[in-house]
Amino acid sequence: MALLAEDDRKAIEKHFSETLESDVVLRLFTQSAARSLLIVPGQQSGDGESAKMTQQLLEELVACSPKLSLQIHDVHGDGADEARRLGIEHIPAIVFGDDEHGRVRFYGTPIGNEFGTVIASIEGLSKAQPMLRAEVAQAAREQIDEPVHLRVFVTPT
Repeated sequence: MALLAEDDRKAIEKHFSETLESDVVLRLFTQSAARSLLIVPGQQSGDGESAKMTQQLLEELVACSPKLSLQIHDVHGDGADEARRLGIEHIPAIVFGDDEHGRVRFYGTPIGNEFGTVIASIEGLSKAQPMLRAEVAQAAREQIDEPVHLRVFVTPT
């Protein structure tokens, strides 16, 4: 059963056709369906249902635009080295774009209000420019002179 309602899918397709400029790669770090049934001591475990739902949601989302593509990495299989290299801390993890360092990430399943964050992240990467007012972006460039690690935590209510 589809996670995106038909009307929502059509609205996203229309929105992406109007807003996306260049291609965007989404990289999903998850675990295989077979592995999600096992708990192996010493290995990162993830909620199998959450991982499956995230994968299905991203598959439906990338189907909304030819400018989107999805790469799926099993953190316990063929994607283990890449997950270690990027420092993936939890699964499911979505890395936006093909940035060598995977700087824009989303941990968990982007449902509810978080889904809009995924759409906005995709749009921002596609336009390759900050989604800030020009004066805010300029002030940040002038005042921030070292790397910043920013995390935003969301708790469902």
